Amino acid sequence: MEKIALKYGLLTAIGLIGYFFVMKAIGLSHIVELRFLNSVILTIGIVMTLRGLKRAKKEHFGYLSGLGAAFLTSVVATIIFSAFMLIYIKTFDDSLLTVLSHNSMVGERVSSTPGLVIFMVLMLEGVISGAMIGFIAMQFFKRPDHTVPNSP
Repeated sequence: MEKIALKYGLLTAIGLIGYFFVMKAIGLSHIVELRFLNSVILTIGIVMTLRGLKRAKKEHFGYLSGLGAAFLTSVVATIIFSAFMLIYIKTFDDSLLTVLSHNSMVGERVSSTPGLVIFMVLMLEGVISGAMIGFIAMQFFKRPDHTVPNSP
């Protein structure tokens, strides 16, 4: 389970970083609301994790092991993406700090310890979203009659 979750966590992080670079390239990285699409990428990663777990087990797998795999995927992806964003903002472009400081969720805390606040906000967003997405996805994958499409 851990190998599958780590694999898809890494791929999800690559997807999140790629999405960030696309948004940066087209000039939309300052629109905070577009971070919602990070949840779509995370959802794809978690569903792929559960699909891979179902294929590897070749039978019904436990509900808690599926939740654990989904949670591990979101933690791995979020840690890598948060670390990337922290390094990117500190090294290359601190203009995102201004955008985040105007966000009512983060607010004035960015000015005191920007690195820690950004890392924690991204971690909370990713891990909480990942836990909810994993719970929802497991409602579908827990059914014994659910078969993975294109499985041998």
